[in-house]
Amino acid sequence: MTKQIVITPKASLDIDEYFAYIAQENPETALLFFNSVRETFAQLARTPGMGSRYPLDNLSLQGLRKWAVKGFKKYLIFYFEGDETIEVVGFSMLGKI
Repeated sequence: MTKQIVITPKASLDIDEYFAYIAQENPETALLFFNSVRETFAQLARTPGMGSRYPLDNLSLQGLRKWAVKGFKKYLIFYFEGDETIEVVGFSMLGKI
């Protein structure tokens, strides 16, 4: 079953900021990053539960999972898996969590 991807405003802003950051050095790589994010979302929609749980003490964040962007392993997607949706709540670059 393919789940619907829901991207929170925070996650959307994160994507835009990382795209702009990468584009400063290499616009072509930034476009590749954007396409890889989209491909990774599609993969998450088809294969929910990928990645590992991200351990946090905050009870409201229990169940948070992380998965790397395809081809950009230091960029992590943080998401919750629901019955019918994958809710992407944020992105982070390794070392900046």
